[in-house]
Amino acid sequence: MKLETAIKITKGFEEAYVAAHANQDIEFLRDGFHPDVEIFLNGRPLVEGRDAYLAYWEPMLPTMRDFALTKTCRGVDGNQITVTYECSFTTPDGDTRLGYGIELWDMEDGQLRRWKHFAAEVDQPS
Repeated sequence: MKLETAIKITKGFEEAYVAAHANQDIEFLRDGFHPDVEIFLNGRPLVEGRDAYLAYWEPMLPTMRDFALTKTCRGVDGNQITVTYECSFTTPDGDTRLGYGIELWDMEDGQLRRWKHFAAEVDQPS
């Protein structure tokens, strides 16, 4: 895969997550994930399968107000993409949370097939 393609895919995921939160509609994410996607969080299996992931993520949409996200493609090797991200959101209690992480994506047929997500979340300093 060319770097330009990897950058386009990365920005597509960024836009889909922001749209899903803004519209409270998980379906913005569906096309980006392979039906048999495997997702890992901080080295541990999280969910298997696109429908399982969407069911996992959907309840979070209303709990993350003012959601902002920036994903940056850091490199590509064959069908693997390395991404860093930063996000922020407001909790239902009014607290602002910041998230940071690195993601390793294995792509298949233009969809995310294996996602290794290493993340940290912190309170916004006052």
